[in-house]
Amino acid sequence: MKTIVKFLGALGLMGAMITTSSAGELLRPRINLGSANVKTISGDRGGYVIDYAIRVLKMRRSGGAVRIDGACDSACTLYLSMPRSKVCVTHNASFGFHLPYGAGARGNQVAAEFLMKNYPGWVRGWIARRGGLKGYIATMTYADASRFLPTCPSAQRLTVANLSPVRAHGG
Repeated sequence: MKTIVKFLGALGLMGAMITTSSAGELLRPRINLGSANVKTISGDRGGYVIDYAIRVLKMRRSGGAVRIDGACDSACTLYLSMPRSKVCVTHNASFGFHLPYGAGARGNQVAAEFLMKNYPGWVRGWIARRGGLKGYIATMTYADASRFLPTCPSAQRLTVANLSPVRAHGG
């Protein structure tokens, strides 16, 4: 904690004004996705749980990574079951969770159990605090997801050069 305070103080002395959110970005864990096999997800409304389970399995086996840069709803949220080191989020990321439907009562129950079994503990906890999976979508935003997942590299390029300078005399 002392190191963080010293770091922020040094930036202040250099004439940079740091807001709480920009300081948080500087301190947020970083991830190196590499350049090969990175899937960017944005505006994915989901689909059949089995289809997404296969996609995620293939991505895991290939060693690929996932960059969430928008909505990832329904079965798409299975990408959260990938290793933390292979998933990152941008400020645009959101995740929509709901009870599966469309496969009959027993199929929906099996799909819901599969989702919950495969989500990491922090996702299961987030869902449980909202009363479990429901017939409507509960949306997890970047603010919640970024507590557990690293911010994608393109969203981390915050340097002293692009911080607003502190003005000594107003203006």
